[in-house]
Amino acid sequence: MIRALLSIGLLQFLSMLLLLARTKIIALALGPEGVGVIATIDRVTAVIAQTLSLSLPFAALRFLPAAHRQSPDEAEVLYRRMRNVAVALLVAASLVCVGITAVAPQVWGTALTSYQGALILAFAALPVIGLVAFMTNGFAAMAGHGSSMRFTVANSAVFVFAAGTAAAFGVAGFYGAYALLGTALVVAAIVKLHDPGARKVRHASSLAQLFKLPRDVWRFAIWLFPLTFVAPYAAFYVQYSTLRLYGAGTAGILVGAIGIGLSVRTLLGASHAIFLTPNVNRQANSAERMGWANEYQRHIVVIFIAALPPVLLFSDVELAVLYSPRFIAAAPFVALFVATEVITLLSGSYQALVLADNRVRFHVAQNITAQILTVAIAALAIPRLGLAGAGVAVMAAPVFMFGSTLWYLRRQFEVRPTREAAHMCWLTLAMLLVCGTIGSMFPGMTVANLAAKAGACIAVWLVAFAAMPAEDRARVRRSLDSARVHGLALIARRGRLA
Repeated sequence: MIRALLSIGLLQFLSMLLLLARTKIIALALGPEGVGVIATIDRVTAVIAQTLSLSLPFAALRFLPAAHRQSPDEAEVLYRRMRNVAVALLVAASLVCVGITAVAPQVWGTALTSYQGALILAFAALPVIGLVAFMTNGFAAMAGHGSSMRFTVANSAVFVFAAGTAAAFGVAGFYGAYALLGTALVVAAIVKLHDPGARKVRHASSLAQLFKLPRDVWRFAIWLFPLTFVAPYAAFYVQYSTLRLYGAGTAGILVGAIGIGLSVRTLLGASHAIFLTPNVNRQANSAERMGWANEYQRHIVVIFIAALPPVLLFSDVELAVLYSPRFIAAAPFVALFVATEVITLLSGSYQALVLADNRVRFHVAQNITAQILTVAIAALAIPRLGLAGAGVAVMAAPVFMFGSTLWYLRRQFEVRPTREAAHMCWLTLAMLLVCGTIGSMFPGMTVANLAAKAGACIAVWLVAFAAMPAEDRARVRRSLDSARVHGLALIARRGRLA
C-alpha cells in the first residue's frame, strides 16, 4: 500500500508544482486583487458545475469499480451513459449561465458586475470544470489510479497555460484560455477512456437509451443533490463575504492562506478518491472496510507527519515563494486552513465506509448540517474577526464531520478505529496544534527565526517518531532503509555508467 501511495504522491506532487506555477504567475501578474477575483468567480462556477453534475463524479467511484469487477463490458455501458448525462447537463447549464450573465450580471453578486466578460468566459468553461472531475474519477474506476493521475497532471498543465494568458489579457484571458484548452483536454480524455475492445457493448436503440442510468445511480444522485449545492455554496459564501466586506485585496490574501491548505490536500489527498474509495467499495462487509480504512489511515498519517511540520512552520516563506511577498500577511491564518484540510482527510478515510454501505441519507444530512454550520459561523465571525473568522468557519465543518462519522459507524455497524489508528490521528492533531501555533505566532524570515523553526521542525519529527505505535515505527524504518538501498544502488549505477 505504501508504494501505491508514494506513486500517487509523486504524480500529485508534479500536479501540485504545475498548479503552484499557475498561482505564482497569476499572483505576480494580477496581485492579491486579481487572485481574489479569480477565486470568487471559481466559487461561482463550482456551485453551478457541482450542483448540475448530479454527483456523477462521486457515483463513478461508487458504482463503476464494482461493475467493472463483475463485467467490464457492462461497466463500459454504465460509464458512457453517466458521461452522456453529465455532458448534456453541463452544456445546457453553460448556455443558460452565459445568457444570464450577458443580460443581468448582477445576478451573481454586485461585487462581480464589473467582471462581466470574465464571468461569461468562465461559464463557457463550465462543461470543462464539471467533466474534469467526472473523468478523473472515471479513469480511477476504469483504468486505475495511474491513468487518473496522469489526466490530473495534464489538467494542471492546462491551468499553467491559462495563467500565462492571464498575464497578458487579465482575468478574462485566464478563463478564455481554460475554456479552449480544457475542452481539447476533455475531448482527448473521452477518446482515451473509450474502450474499443468492449466486444459485447449493446448499442443504444433510442436516444433515451444513451442517458438511461440504473435506478441505484439515480437514487444516489438524487440523495446527494442537495449536498452538491450546499457544499460549494458554503465555500462561495466565505469567499464572497470577504470580497464584499474587505475588498478584492483582502479576498486575495484569504486565497493565499487557503491555497497553502489546498496544496496539502492536492499533495496528500489524491489517494482518498482514486485509491481509498475504490478499494473500500471492493470489500465485502463493514468489518473488512473498517480494517482497510484503519490500515490506510495509519499509512497516510505517516506521510502527514513527514510533510506537515515544515508546511506549518514556514508558512511565511511559502507564501512569498508560491505567491509573492505581498501575500505574507496571510501567514497568521495558514494554520487554520491547513488544519481544515488535514481533518477533512482524516475524516474522509472513514466517511468512505458510510457511502460504501449505501447510507446516503445519513451522509447527505451530515454534510448539509456541516455546511450550514460553516455558513452560520461565517456570517457571525467574518464581520467581527476577519480572516481568522473565515478560518474558524471552514474548520467547523470537518471537525463536525469527523466526530459524527465515528459516532455513526460505532452505532450502526459496531466498528471503530483501532487503538493504533486512533493514536496516529491524535498524534496528527497534536502536531497541527504545536506547529501551527509556532508558525502563526512567530512569522518572519530572519536567519535566527528560520534557524529556530528548523530546530522545532526536527524536534517535532523526532517526538512524533518516538510517539508512534511500534509497528508504525518499524514500517518507517523499513521504508527509510529501502529508500537508502535504492539510493545507493542508483548512485552506484550512475557511477558505473560514468
